[in-house]
Amino acid sequence: MAKGSKLLEGNKTLWEIAGPECDSCGRPEYSLRGKKQLLSCAGCLVSKYCSKECQKKDWGDNHKSQCHLFEANRKLSSVFAKSLGPGTINDPKLDWQSKLNEWNFLNVANHVMIASAALKNDPEVAAKHNVAIMLSVSPEHAGSKYEHRSFFIDRVALLQRDVSDADAYETPWQKGGYKDPATVVENLKKRGKSWFNIFVGFCKLPNGQDSRTQMWSVPCSQVELQVMPPGFELNRYIPHVNRGITHFHASFWPLPRPISDHDLKSAEAPSALAMYTFHQFQALSGLKGGRHVIGAVNPDGSRTPRYKFCKANGHFRACAPGETYYDGPVEYKRDLENPSRMVRLLSKYLDDYEQKYRAMCDEGPDGAHAKETIVQIPASGSLDQAIEDMKSEMCPGR
Repeated sequence: MAKGSKLLEGNKTLWEIAGPECDSCGRPEYSLRGKKQLLSCAGCLVSKYCSKECQKKDWGDNHKSQCHLFEANRKLSSVFAKSLGPGTINDPKLDWQSKLNEWNFLNVANHVMIASAALKNDPEVAAKHNVAIMLSVSPEHAGSKYEHRSFFIDRVALLQRDVSDADAYETPWQKGGYKDPATVVENLKKRGKSWFNIFVGFCKLPNGQDSRTQMWSVPCSQVELQVMPPGFELNRYIPHVNRGITHFHASFWPLPRPISDHDLKSAEAPSALAMYTFHQFQALSGLKGGRHVIGAVNPDGSRTPRYKFCKANGHFRACAPGETYYDGPVEYKRDLENPSRMVRLLSKYLDDYEQKYRAMCDEGPDGAHAKETIVQIPASGSLDQAIEDMKSEMCPGR
């Protein structure tokens, strides 16, 4: 946040956490005597408890019907995060600011869900406010298998629209992965009150620097479509996000436990899951890749993707070895071959959704390669330089 920023003046804090809490009684972790951490449920590894008594009580009251759903959410989230290619959250070459940017991309669907709930899912409220999501850093997760949990949310605030908009016009915000403040401000002024803004960041990085704060603009009309999973509200949703959950699909499809083969064959996905999948897929498709590709045509006529980008949210990254135009690294599909029936069911559902989305796009007038940007191997000069020139043209500010 820029020094002297007026952004957080006159705001209303809607959610704040002093640390992890027991999911049964709400006791904060820091108050535990002789213990360093809350107990984790051995099944889902998501729910946390201060004692075995609290865990037993919550099992009887709630968790017995939710444990396998939370487990499926965790596995889908973990597999997706670990499968991402170079330049994303797991890239060891990234500096801390870049890690924060990638964490934001990974959680942008969560940001929109949280902001919509903060705005009471009401477009009229959204037209009068912006939302700030303030983060802290968990440096012990950097370089570990929990890289996607390097940051966590510790405060959500509702901002006065006029004050925060005025500050946004004066501040060189980074929208997604693009770094052209003039374009960002111009778009903000054009959109006016029909869009609201989400400001994410406001944290001190381990290298001692203040983080840059990213801004995401969302149509006010979208907030009423962002419905939380059954049984969730801010006080429950954000702790799950802080535990690394980016995929809440299982909670939208609360099949009973145990799930039989008959359940798998006859289960019909609820309409709320379809809506959630659509919004979540649109938000995260830039991370996995897609049809916005910069690549090269080889001498034998085959095509090699080199970079993928998503203009909608500004994400840009290099392709991993073996990627195709649509699909991410092969590890993603291999890891989804999980013994959990719920995960297998959701994996099939998500794969079917992507196939239908792909077919819909391919029915366009220009066919399957409508959004590919192919760089022919030049007769002279460097292919890498040709691709760099194309990157500059397609993704200004990178």
